[in-house]
Amino acid sequence: MREPQFTRLTKSVTVARYRELEAADSRKACGDFLIERFDERYFAPALQTNTRHGFTLMAVACLVIEALECFYQGKSHSSGKSGKMFKCFFRRNPGFHEFVAESDCFYKHIRCGILHQAETTGGWRVTRSGKLLDTEARSINAYSFVVQLQKAVASYARMLEKDDDLWWNFRKKMRAVCENCEQPA
Repeated sequence: MREPQFTRLTKSVTVARYRELEAADSRKACGDFLIERFDERYFAPALQTNTRHGFTLMAVACLVIEALECFYQGKSHSSGKSGKMFKCFFRRNPGFHEFVAESDCFYKHIRCGILHQAETTGGWRVTRSGKLLDTEARSINAYSFVVQLQKAVASYARMLEKDDDLWWNFRKKMRAVCENCEQPA
């Protein structure tokens, strides 16, 4: 049986290594780890392909938003709170402020549409060009959205170095991540 401490959280960080970084209060290293985790699991596979598709990009973006907001808030999961998580995320991140007024619509027609029905609803379209958000045309530029999301992850990672509350919440979320690597008794 595999020991959970050897589970890779990224290509370079195991559960055991993460716990060492946390115990040493290595905030910069933990921020770098988080960037690596999102880059290798989500951003690189979605962006570094010749067959990049807007729906795939938006599905990945929705997963990242919920996970990142759980880090911000120190929540182990977003079950039953997903809609609120999107509102908080859009309010918190300057690159997404134009989505604040559309957060309910985004959640219902983009996030839920793509993740539950494999399509957008409410007449919304996902593109790979144009404005980040065009409320008149009811469209979202998925490529720009994901690039902006990458910046939000990097910004969060740097904030961990200085913000004690964020650092505490990050550690709470990471405890849940590490526990999820363990087999149930």
